[in-house]
Amino acid sequence: MKIKSVCELTGLTDRTIRYYIEEGLIYPLYTENYLGRRTYIFSEKDINDLKDIAILRKFGFTIDEIKTLIKDSETSKEILLNVKNRTFQTILEEQIKHSVLSQINTEKTYSVAELVKELSSGSSDLPEHNENIRINFVKKIWYALKTIVLYTIALLPILLSLLVVISKINIFAYPVFNPKIIALTIITLLPSLIILIIPQIKAKRGDIIRYVLLFLCVLSIPVSFFMSFGIILESETTNISNYRDFDVQCYTDRNTIFQELFPGWPHYFENVWQTDGTFKTVYLDAHYYYRYLYYNQLFDVYAEWPLNKDEYTEEIERVSDLFAKAIENNRYNYEFTEQQKGEYHCLILHFGAEPFATVVDRNNMYNHIIFAYNDKTNTVRYIYCYCDEYVSDQPYYLELDW
Repeated sequence: MKIKSVCELTGLTDRTIRYYIEEGLIYPLYTENYLGRRTYIFSEKDINDLKDIAILRKFGFTIDEIKTLIKDSETSKEILLNVKNRTFQTILEEQIKHSVLSQINTEKTYSVAELVKELSSGSSDLPEHNENIRINFVKKIWYALKTIVLYTIALLPILLSLLVVISKINIFAYPVFNPKIIALTIITLLPSLIILIIPQIKAKRGDIIRYVLLFLCVLSIPVSFFMSFGIILESETTNISNYRDFDVQCYTDRNTIFQELFPGWPHYFENVWQTDGTFKTVYLDAHYYYRYLYYNQLFDVYAEWPLNKDEYTEEIERVSDLFAKAIENNRYNYEFTEQQKGEYHCLILHFGAEPFATVVDRNNMYNHIIFAYNDKTNTVRYIYCYCDEYVSDQPYYLELDW
């Protein structure tokens, strides 16, 4: 039974009952949280003991006297006489007590239960005796400080991890989550989650468990913080509707040639007029791919769609002129090459690793801008691959069917 119900049954206040427990008059079972705050579970015996203690306190028995009675019933003669002497000095309330106490034989040895039985006849006319306990403000302040420190330790790893993840989500347009790192991060946060979800710990070995959990929480603050940086390291999409929506730290939007090369709007559908004067939207075999790797500033941008004959010819002329001007200005130290890959003729601006070469050397940086066109299908491809770090990642276009 919880302490609230016990208060209702005994007429004692919560603080009074806790005071009796602190004084060692009863010993109920309890659980304890990480701050040492106990939640008590009372048995029927505990309730009966409290009722007995309440009656004894009504008649002026001190805490020490009750302790002594509980330990040794032979002392009841002396204790009872002392209580009688004290009650004689009071007024109305004490007279009621005295009238009851004077009927008790002080020459007889009483157990607590026997003494309570003798006193019960007059206890109903007396007010409940709740202890006048002075509030210990120092203890309350200390408990408040412990609470703040505990929840700071428990919440800090979780809040820091969330802060990192939210900041990464703001960077990535199409975040790709790493399930392994998520699982490992959650494992490091388990001590914090246990403290927040399971606030009570059984008293047996409770101190050891609390100290271990708090130590693991402190340890997890730097571990979970740095680990959460790996939850999102990549941004990727193949959805044509995401065309030209890039991550804020990707260099694509800052590259003049890229801006001019890629059309401002993807050509992935045509409105075909019907014989009845209406038109039908026909979606083309268009493709789009975008990948951005945060940790080495690597990205791949790729778009492909078929054009009608006139658009196809105009687009080849436009891009050929664009590449010629780029080489003439030589602003980015690009080299220009033309290369046949399968059914596609490729116009390539590049520096670093050679185009279409498998990257095997970790010192191969690359920047490849490729325009490829297929005369058989009137299909055009726009490719921009960039790697700023010394890594062995392969350009995406190596995986395409040429």
